[in-house]
Amino acid sequence: MSSLNARLFIAFLLALALTILPLPELLIGIRPPWVLLLALYLQYYIPERFNVGILFTTGLIMDVLLSTVIGEHAFALTLVSWIASSKTRRFYFFSIGQQMGLIAVFSLLYQFTIVTIDAFSGFNISFISAIGSSIASVVLWPWVRLIAEDTLLVKLPFRR
Repeated sequence: MSSLNARLFIAFLLALALTILPLPELLIGIRPPWVLLLALYLQYYIPERFNVGILFTTGLIMDVLLSTVIGEHAFALTLVSWIASSKTRRFYFFSIGQQMGLIAVFSLLYQFTIVTIDAFSGFNISFISAIGSSIASVVLWPWVRLIAEDTLLVKLPFRR
C-alpha cells in the first residue's frame, strides 16, 4: 500500500469517526458532513484517487454506523458526487469564496436528500439542522482544504 493510499484510508476512518463523535446537545444540529467534505476534496484536488465505488462503500458504512436506512448515505454521496463532477476541472481555479458557495450548494443538496429519505421513511425530520449542518460545512471548508493539502497532496521534492 502506497503512502498516499494509507493516508487516504486514515482520512476516511477519521471522517467516519468524526461523523459518529458524540457532541453536546447544542452542536448536534450543526454537525458537518465530514465524509462529504473529504469526498469533494478528493474529487476536486486528487481526481486520480477518487473512486465512486469507495464512496458508495463508505456511504454504506455510514448507514451502518448511524443506524439509518441502508443505502441512504450511499445514494446521497453518489448523487452529490455525480452533480459535483461537472465542476471538477474549474473548481481548482475558483477563489475560496466561490468554492465555499459551491460547497454550500452541494452540502444543502446532500442534507436535503437525507432529509427527504428520512421523511419518506417516517422519521422525524429537521430542516433547521440540515441548514445548520450546511452552514457549518461552508465555514469549515477552508480548514478542511488546508489540512487536506498538508496531509494528502503529494509534495514534490525541491530540486535545484
